[in-house]
Amino acid sequence: MKKVIIDIYGADCGPELIIKGALKAMEIYDDLGVVFVGNKEVIKSVTGENERIEIIETDDFIRNDENPQVVFSGREQSSLVLSLKNLKNNDDCIGMLSAGSTGALLIGSIRHLGLIKGLRTPALSSDLPLFNGKLVCLVDCGANIACTPHDLVRFALMGNAFKECVYPDIKPKVALLSVGKEEGKGNDLTKEAYNLLKELPINFIGNMEGSDLVTGYADVVVSDGFSGNIILKCAEASGLVAKGIVDEMAKRENRSDDPLIKAISHYINQTFNYNARGGATFLGTEKTVIKMHGCAVEDTVVSCIEQLLRLEKAGFREKIKKAMEK
Repeated sequence: MKKVIIDIYGADCGPELIIKGALKAMEIYDDLGVVFVGNKEVIKSVTGENERIEIIETDDFIRNDENPQVVFSGREQSSLVLSLKNLKNNDDCIGMLSAGSTGALLIGSIRHLGLIKGLRTPALSSDLPLFNGKLVCLVDCGANIACTPHDLVRFALMGNAFKECVYPDIKPKVALLSVGKEEGKGNDLTKEAYNLLKELPINFIGNMEGSDLVTGYADVVVSDGFSGNIILKCAEASGLVAKGIVDEMAKRENRSDDPLIKAISHYINQTFNYNARGGATFLGTEKTVIKMHGCAVEDTVVSCIEQLLRLEKAGFREKIKKAMEK
C-alpha cells in the first residue's frame, strides 16, 4: 500500500475539506493509505473508522503570518514538522501534501527531510496552462527569492527532469526568463546563468520574455523565485480576469444563457482552475513534497495525490538524482 502524509492545516477552507478530498482519492485508489497529521477529533469526525487511515495527533500548526524560521525552535510538535519527520522515517510513504506556509515548508524540508546530493536548496515548480491545453513548468515560482546563477542551472536540470517524467516522449524546451530573447539581455544573474545553461546537456533554447510564458514557446521556464512568483500570480489573475470579462459582457448583452458564451466561460474556467491541476512541487527534496494552494478544496487534494502517484510511478526522485550528477 502506498501512503501519503497530509498536513490538514493551512487551507483557507479549514481542515475538513482537505480530509474529505483525501477520502475521495481513497475511493479512486484501492491501494492508497493516508496518514493525517492534525487534531484527532476533527479528523475522526470526518473519516470515522478506516483501517487505511493513520493519525499523528497535534493541535499545533505554523501560520502563514509567522516567521518561517520557527521550524528551528520549539515547534517540533507542529503539524508541518511532524509530517516531514514521518515522511523521512516511513519507507511506505511516497510523499506529503500541505497547504501551509511555503517558507516554513521550504526551510523544514531542508532541515527535517533532506535534499538530494548537490543541492543547497529545493526549487518550487508549478504547471501553468497553455492555450493548446498543455502545461508549462515554471521553476522557481516562489521558494527562493535570492538566487545565484548556479541555482538557476540546478533549477533547469530539475525542471527538465520533472517535465520528462510528465511527458516522457518529448525533449523539453528549456528557456530562461529575461527581458529580451537575445543573448546578452537581462541583469547580471540572467546573463551569467545564460552562459552556464547553454553548456548543459539539455534542450536549452535561450532567453524568453514574459509575454511568451503561456504561448507554448517553452516547456520549462527557469527563473529566480522573486520574478517567478510575480509572473505566476499575474498568469493566475489573468485567467480570472478573462472569465470575468466574458461573464460581464454576457450579462450586459443579456446573453448569459447563450450556449456559446457559456461554453467559452466554462473553458476559461477549466483552463485556469489550478485546483484541478495539483499543486506546486518541491524539486530536490529526498521525498516528494507538494504545496497545495491556500484556497485548496476537495478536488485539489485529489489532483495532488494523483500527481504524487504519477511522479512515483515515473521514478521522479531517481531522475532528479541523475540530473544532479550532471
